Amino acid sequence: MNNRRQEKVTWWLGWVGDMPRVTTFLLQKPWLSAWALPKTVNATLRAIGIVAFANSPLSGLFILSAMFVGNPAVAWASLLAGLVGVVFSKLLHQPEQLISDGAVVFNGVLVGCISVALFPSLSGHQVDALFWLALTAMLVITAYIDKGLNALMSPSTLPALSVPFNIAAVLMLLSMRSSAGLTGTLGPDMQHYSGSNDSGALPSLSENTTEKVEWLKVMEGSVLAAGQIYGVGTMDASILILLGFLVFSPLLTLFFLIGSVIGSLLGVLMSPAPYLEVYAGLWGYNALLTAGGVVYFLQVTPAAVLAAAVAATLAALVQAASGHVFSAMMVPVLSYPFNVALLLLLAISTTPDPPLLWVQHRTFPEQHLYLHLKALRRKDQNVAAPENRNQEELQQITSK
Repeated sequence: MNNRRQEKVTWWLGWVGDMPRVTTFLLQKPWLSAWALPKTVNATLRAIGIVAFANSPLSGLFILSAMFVGNPAVAWASLLAGLVGVVFSKLLHQPEQLISDGAVVFNGVLVGCISVALFPSLSGHQVDALFWLALTAMLVITAYIDKGLNALMSPSTLPALSVPFNIAAVLMLLSMRSSAGLTGTLGPDMQHYSGSNDSGALPSLSENTTEKVEWLKVMEGSVLAAGQIYGVGTMDASILILLGFLVFSPLLTLFFLIGSVIGSLLGVLMSPAPYLEVYAGLWGYNALLTAGGVVYFLQVTPAAVLAAAVAATLAALVQAASGHVFSAMMVPVLSYPFNVALLLLLAISTTPDPPLLWVQHRTFPEQHLYLHLKALRRKDQNVAAPENRNQEELQQITSK
């Protein structure tokens, strides 16, 4: 009876969270067969989701739908990135498990999304055949950058996160601007640039520095931050993306929202009125990803909950500090603040007797928490067992 109940639990767990039954099934199928298409689709959808740690084809499907709603060109760029990423991951002999999980493809997906959504407005290029050709070439380069950077970081056991995306995206944007004869803060219209949002310009400090904060819009910006991760910062697309996160892990989604609120509130403090970047979600997405990354990579303990809030705050501070440097080159901060903040926090888990505990086998946060609590309970039982035996022996000696 107990074995049968355990089998039912195991079967149920195979279809939630990271849906391991899909992975196990497809890993058994050869690439040189009719299964190549389902394997590529699975890897691409997981890559779309794993941009925000949601390693699930179902989450990826929700997010891809949001892209088609928000900006169809972004969706097509993601699909192109998935195909190129899978092909070159195979050519570079990436581990089969990492290809199936989308872990070696997601940086290319980010390059595709952000390049289509943002770069034409900063360089004056059109999203035409030549642009798609250039994007394809950069996706190939991204696959090599991803392979090399992860190899460099492997001795530290820390992930490269989206650092390959930041390198590749900056290379592509600055190359596009150079080809258009643009340098410094000159935009396509030859006007000086003062910010890093999708519209290409922000109000100057002299326009309205005393405007009151619209707190409802700040909260809206906390939701829109989910869409800004993928370059589709509309409310309908952002809600669909949050639903994609939710079907993977409600706990992760909760920390995403907490991080986004922290980033948005700090954005109000560190940016001038009329706070358009805050309202658009541009101050929330790095803090969102950072808080979520803490509870994805680390055991969900009280120390990790505090660390998530600290990390989200650090991401917002890095964004505020680095924005001055990036804007001088007309380059958005991308996910640079997220990478800096999260890698610093994750490094703590590699120290002796760490206060933050690394998750060795990552699935989804709810299962991480369940297994962690189960291990603690088993440890308490093992500690209690010798004490009980010692008390029994003492009673026997006393009775004699």
